Amino acid sequence: MYVTGPGENSHSTAARQKRQCTQWGVKPATRRCTMSDDKRDVLDVLRFELSFLEQGGYGRSVRTPWRPTSTFQDSVTCINFNDPERPHPCSECLLTDFVPAERQEESVPCHHIPLNRAGETVDSMERQCNQLELEEAVRNWLRATIQRIEQERAEPAKQQVS
Repeated sequence: MYVTGPGENSHSTAARQKRQCTQWGVKPATRRCTMSDDKRDVLDVLRFELSFLEQGGYGRSVRTPWRPTSTFQDSVTCINFNDPERPHPCSECLLTDFVPAERQEESVPCHHIPLNRAGETVDSMERQCNQLELEEAVRNWLRATIQRIEQERAEPAKQQVS
């Protein structure tokens, strides 16, 4: 499957696949561009995650202050949020659409989303940076990704008006 925007009828054409993958930050020539089974709207989820992050969402948990929080996993963005049984495989989450194909099988695939041009990920930054630097990188990635998707969705509307 390929990443497409909601309501796109012609998602099977090679040109649309290439454009979509490129716009979402996945290089179609070198990586498989997948689409999750998650039915939530990607913009709504990313906007919520950004709002959550900007309101201090990854501070220490009141219920488990001894345990460090985990980016994406400790917000309602995660399809397994607050469920220790983790009944849903990560492949069902829309965040896996942003994960390079070679990292799809990691135990926490969303921690392998490239956050910037340097290719830093939540996984790499957790080991090399402090929490503030990690949160700033995630915030920047969220803003840039939201903007790209909004622009992409606006394109067909502009073409219909013309």
